[in-house]
Amino acid sequence: MGGRGGRGGGFGSRDGITTSANIGSNFSKEFTKKFKLGGNVRYGYGDTEVISDVFTQNILSAGNTLESESNRTNNISQNFHVDLRMEWKPDTSTTIIFRPDFSFYNNSRNESGNYNTIREMTGDTINLGESTYMSEGNGNDIGGRLDVSRELGKKGRVLSAQLSGNIGNSENNGSSESSTKFFSDTRPSDIIDQRFTNKNDNSSWRGYLSYVEPIGDNNFIQLAYQYRENFSESDRDTRSQDANGNYTVLDSAYSKRLENNFIRQELELNFRSVREKYDYMVGFSMQPSSSQSKTFIGSEMKDETVQDVVNYAPMAQFNYRWSRTHNIRIRYFGNTDQPSVTQLSPVIDISDPLNISFGNPDLKPSFEHRLNVNYRFSNPEKASSFNAFANAGYLTNDVVSLTATNTETGRKVRTYENIAGNWNANGRVMFNVPLKNIKFSVFSMSFLSYNHSNGFTGTFNQTGDVITLENIKITPEKNLSQRMNVGETLGLNYRSDPFDFAIRGNLSYNKVRNSLEGQQNQEFLNYGGNASTAIYLPWDLTIESDINYSTNSGYADGFQQNEWLWNASIQKTLFKEKNGTIRFKIYDILQQRSNINRSVTSNYIRDTTTNTLTSYFMVHFVYRFNIFKGGASSEDMMPQRGRGIGHRGG
Repeated sequence: MGGRGGRGGGFGSRDGITTSANIGSNFSKEFTKKFKLGGNVRYGYGDTEVISDVFTQNILSAGNTLESESNRTNNISQNFHVDLRMEWKPDTSTTIIFRPDFSFYNNSRNESGNYNTIREMTGDTINLGESTYMSEGNGNDIGGRLDVSRELGKKGRVLSAQLSGNIGNSENNGSSESSTKFFSDTRPSDIIDQRFTNKNDNSSWRGYLSYVEPIGDNNFIQLAYQYRENFSESDRDTRSQDANGNYTVLDSAYSKRLENNFIRQELELNFRSVREKYDYMVGFSMQPSSSQSKTFIGSEMKDETVQDVVNYAPMAQFNYRWSRTHNIRIRYFGNTDQPSVTQLSPVIDISDPLNISFGNPDLKPSFEHRLNVNYRFSNPEKASSFNAFANAGYLTNDVVSLTATNTETGRKVRTYENIAGNWNANGRVMFNVPLKNIKFSVFSMSFLSYNHSNGFTGTFNQTGDVITLENIKITPEKNLSQRMNVGETLGLNYRSDPFDFAIRGNLSYNKVRNSLEGQQNQEFLNYGGNASTAIYLPWDLTIESDINYSTNSGYADGFQQNEWLWNASIQKTLFKEKNGTIRFKIYDILQQRSNINRSVTSNYIRDTTTNTLTSYFMVHFVYRFNIFKGGASSEDMMPQRGRGIGHRGG
């Protein structure tokens, strides 16, 4: 896993071009009124190729640096998954549901890339290099969940329990090679040539018990307890060449074994009251947890982190209904977030020699206050609607990254710190209003967001050839990044029996201000428009077409967007019952699709472009079977906080 670009494989990607095949089947059988059996069997294959270019501006008071990367990744994966659902109702008051599942998967991954860093002011090259990475692996998971619920006589009095568990393991083998040249006398070139084996084992189980007691008229109180335990072990064995050219020498700088045992309990109390026009719920949760993490290099334990904490999570919710189509919902919740083991462990990770990281064992938990308000009104008879949403959050002791750069070599060191005063807010207003001629309507969506983010940047110096906590001297600098985003989409719709037509325009304006000395404000725009139509012909034929235009300004050179996307389709409804449809659709007829993204933090501004599928066509055939009855409901899903208490009418 060492070397620039060495990353663990995953399954699936929204970027790149994917060739995929999937096949599956599901069944459901009601053997008796008391017993049902159903399940799914699925097989999937995917081959994804991603070609990406990344441009990053690192924000430094000592002078910004600019990083450029070009990467190519190919990932091939296969997976086979089976899950079953057995439901038994021995009597009218008791329901027992058991869901076992298991899966097997394998994947192979190949990466190659080149990169360089320059100084923004002078254009001088700081470093450059190239890397390759290959891995092959497989794994499996097996698990199950048992749900039992019973009504205890009085309407609304329910006792429910859940027990679940999972076991999984995986192994990957591969190679990592990279060469990085530094244009400084302070550091020689980094050459990495390794073979590695990564093994991961994990197991977990969870128990949940809930009791709901009705009080008076449509008042409910819920007491719930949950116990969860997770154990995971990852072993990264990295070897370099011996004198005979065989990969037998343990590279201790890139090899380590991690053991983590995490136990979490949760005790919660919720009260809900349901009335004709309104309902409300208040609750409080206490969450004691314990974690123990050990880091080994070979047989020697390098670090042991033990943490015992108690988190608290209050919540309140109010919902008022003027009618079925007119309501407002207000929700507050507080949540404690514990730093991860990676953020706490002081063991240095140099798997990417240009991006070194280690944790901070002195981190404190962060606490977030969040408030949501949602107002909704609709008039189906007039085809009008209005929605407004507002959301705000404030964090105390927020865990943020501290990224320091060595200005001579371009190497970065990342660790973590607590900081106060980070907050964010956003709001959205949407409405659809018909004109005097009801066939025409106006649509609008307005959006505003603000992010007030404190973070740390800075520089570091290293003494000695081997990097340790003792020979790194970091000079941190606080940076306040303020980002505002304003957006608007405005459109006109026309609907009739012969055809539908819609046209829309959109604009998104972003402004970023950094408090660090010497930094200029950043402004960029995304804007465009689209038009679509559907023509309804005799013989159950429909012709559809849409065209979309997108462009931007303020991005780095080579990341500007200027694309026209035109799609078109024809479809026909089939059979006497109109339950079949065949459709032929062509995507991106003009072959102009691009994939550009910008991310902004208090440490950097990054532009990314990746390859994506352009022109292609698809043939769809859909047949709707009307032979199923029964089956799972939303109540069969994983219980959520306060779930299942106080549904009006029982």
